[in-house]
Amino acid sequence: MLIRFSVQNFLSIRDRQTLDFTAVKTCKERMDDNTFEAGGQRLLKSIALYGANASGKSNIMTAFTFLRGMILNSAKDRQSPDEIPTIPFLFRDSTSNVPSCFEIEFILGDNGYRYGFEVTRAAVISEWLFRKPFPKNKETTLFRRALNNGEDTIDVTSEFKAAESVVVHTRENGLFLSTCDLLAIKEVKPMIHLFAKSITAVSGERISPGFSSQCVMDGSLKKDILGFLQAADTCIQDLSINELKQDADGMEIGSPRRARSRLEIKSHHHMYSENDDVCGEMQLPFVFESLGTQKLFALAGPIIDTLRNGSVLFIDEMDSRIHPVLTRNIVRLFNSQKSNPNNAQLVFNTHDTNLLSFKTYNPDTEKDELFLRRDQIYFAEKDKTEATHVYSLIEFKNEDGLTIRNDASFEKDYLGGRYGAVPYIGAFPFVEESP
Repeated sequence: MLIRFSVQNFLSIRDRQTLDFTAVKTCKERMDDNTFEAGGQRLLKSIALYGANASGKSNIMTAFTFLRGMILNSAKDRQSPDEIPTIPFLFRDSTSNVPSCFEIEFILGDNGYRYGFEVTRAAVISEWLFRKPFPKNKETTLFRRALNNGEDTIDVTSEFKAAESVVVHTRENGLFLSTCDLLAIKEVKPMIHLFAKSITAVSGERISPGFSSQCVMDGSLKKDILGFLQAADTCIQDLSINELKQDADGMEIGSPRRARSRLEIKSHHHMYSENDDVCGEMQLPFVFESLGTQKLFALAGPIIDTLRNGSVLFIDEMDSRIHPVLTRNIVRLFNSQKSNPNNAQLVFNTHDTNLLSFKTYNPDTEKDELFLRRDQIYFAEKDKTEATHVYSLIEFKNEDGLTIRNDASFEKDYLGGRYGAVPYIGAFPFVEESP
């Protein structure tokens, strides 16, 4: 379970920006469906990130993907001379040569953890890991790392003693945590598994259908994925997936030379008689389906797997090619006790403002309430120096210095520019003004 994610000096993000899953205590709406209790605190089940094009929304997602990739791969996929693929904020001369910083707070078992690191393209500058047993509030240091005057120092405490032997094997361009996993330090296995299997990110625009396809092929989620597509009114009755062996030129192989494989996905539809009665079945190559249907299939596996396992899922551009009603119902799957009993969490960026005005009946209050809480709504906006700033609606103050009321017109006010994070459109130079 995710508590916070922070990033600084990476791509368009200059100053430290944070997505915080901690439910704000003064925000009382939809407590039962949209929040849950873990580690003595209430956490949000979803966060929606809004902003203009080029505001940096996707850079928040990219930052998380970078952190995850460093944790999982920096020790095993990088050689000593290799550069770390970080890109600092380049629009200010004082930040182009300073480290990028990433930090994540999460719950694992009966403990909370705070892990982070600072990197340049040349080396890991610092790295740290703290543990906080519940219900205690005091953090315990597991290790600290710092690069001072060219010397890479890693101090491991008695709480993390098993990892002492890894210090001498840690390269300057690899994370100590990743190296501990590479050298089979069992204490880090649950953390690595968390980032490998339970906190993941996908691009909603370029998502591969591979995971969903595998879930259909092995039967683990086929029924649920098919139900997901049918609930979305795609008219798909069944799915079949075959693995075809190919050679390097794309022809079916006659020998094992450079053999590889591709998946052949087919969707099954009804065929109809002249009387509009079902008379048979038609199997279509899945590429004949609409781009929206193809995307729904690719998203179905990660979404259902996340809900089933109580995991965390980041989706970049979730609403592209998807109808607003479908987007709303995907978010509803997470903001529900019934469909999300394991308290899975969703982070997504979107331009779908319908989510801001949609209301749903709450039987506890016997009122129609806005679908999203104010602390679930985040905005990304660039300032005049092209630096991204991220803030939640609950943090925003109106012209009188007051927080936004829970019955405000969120969609209308956002599109009207009241909260910022919208594009300000000037005159197009190729259009002549009327005299």
